[in-house]
Amino acid sequence: MKKTNIWIWVHQREGIIEDETLGLVSEAVRLISEIAGEGDITAIAVGNGFEDPLEELGRYGVSRVLHFKNSQAERFNGEYFAGILSAFMGKEIPYLFLMAHTDQTADMAPRLAGLNGGCAVTRAIDLKLDDKGAVTVTRPIANGHLSEKVCFDGPPPYLVTLLPSVLNTPEQASEKTAEVIVKAVPDMSGCNLKTDVVAVIEASPENLDIGEADIVVAGGRGVGKDKRFEIIHELAAAIGGSVAGTRPVVDWQTLAYERQIGQTGKAVTPQLIINSGISGANEYTAGMEKSRKVIAINIDPKARIFRFADLGVVGDLHQVLPLLIERLKAEKVAGEKK
Repeated sequence: MKKTNIWIWVHQREGIIEDETLGLVSEAVRLISEIAGEGDITAIAVGNGFEDPLEELGRYGVSRVLHFKNSQAERFNGEYFAGILSAFMGKEIPYLFLMAHTDQTADMAPRLAGLNGGCAVTRAIDLKLDDKGAVTVTRPIANGHLSEKVCFDGPPPYLVTLLPSVLNTPEQASEKTAEVIVKAVPDMSGCNLKTDVVAVIEASPENLDIGEADIVVAGGRGVGKDKRFEIIHELAAAIGGSVAGTRPVVDWQTLAYERQIGQTGKAVTPQLIINSGISGANEYTAGMEKSRKVIAINIDPKARIFRFADLGVVGDLHQVLPLLIERLKAEKVAGEKK
């Protein structure tokens, strides 16, 4: 197989490179090493104001960074970003383009594949590349109960979005730095874009995307449905956290799908996550095991969730949480009086 060129998408928030980016680099390095072939890894960054130096990606295996920047690229716009990349991909066709699966890449990847006549597979949990160049992607189906293997047909580029929960942050591999090449972004103003960013409205902490929240308050089957689940919302409001849940809670339609944590939901890495009434099945913990601090409240002392907890409370959450909420409110009142 000839030299394999793999692109990875630079995931960033407010100019700071996120861990998913390094996970994608690790995945690209693995793929190239497994076929014992030659390959280059290119990082694709779009936007301005990167606080993290892009050249540092070279320490993990990236050979170069293509940085597309101008004033129009301040905020994510799937249609606009896909247009930018499509114009360049027509000249330099990568074999694989890897992205972590987020709301943004779920919007952009199919657009980019369509514009370039390529193929896209989303929500992958495994990726194989053989020495003949065949790419096989494994992805969950049927709510995670089954998985399917998908093989690409046709010429590259092949686009794959991987669930963040399967990405691992690599160790620094060398002292090398990547070459950063700044690319002028083509003016897309005359391209009749159908979407535009009019304003960015910050969500309240409780309604913030769970993937962006510093504090997540999660409830599971043990909390109960409907009114019984309101205690989770009350705690989130008291502590300034974002509400999340397990797959059964989403199946009950108590929470929307975008608030599901787990292998078939979202992966979260908050500073603090409070798990209430959650047993800790693999499907769930795969989505929160990288959280900085973990608190678990469960009536079963043998619940698996306690293996991941920095602090575990054995007890009825409907007795424990009201006491915690009361204490948090009292602390807030005391702080306001000072």
